[in-house]
Amino acid sequence: MTELVFKVEDSLAEKFKEISLQKFQGDEALAFELALKPLLSKDELDMLRFEQIEDEVEANGGITEEEIDAHIAAYRRQKRMRQLI
Repeated sequence: MTELVFKVEDSLAEKFKEISLQKFQGDEALAFELALKPLLSKDELDMLRFEQIEDEVEANGGITEEEIDAHIAAYRRQKRMRQLI
């Protein structure tokens, strides 16, 4: 994780802290992430989500090639079923 330091007006910093406390239980990283998301392109959002998934998979011990193949096959089956409906 990277630490960012911004110089902003005191009133803006206080408002950000207030919002992060009220809406995100003081999680300023989450508040910043959600504030930034509307400014990102679809490709950037997709890459951000991919990185989050990658981190989750790694934190849970990884995934084998066989598991990946099984998930892809299941996804394709579901997609075909949706197309038939």
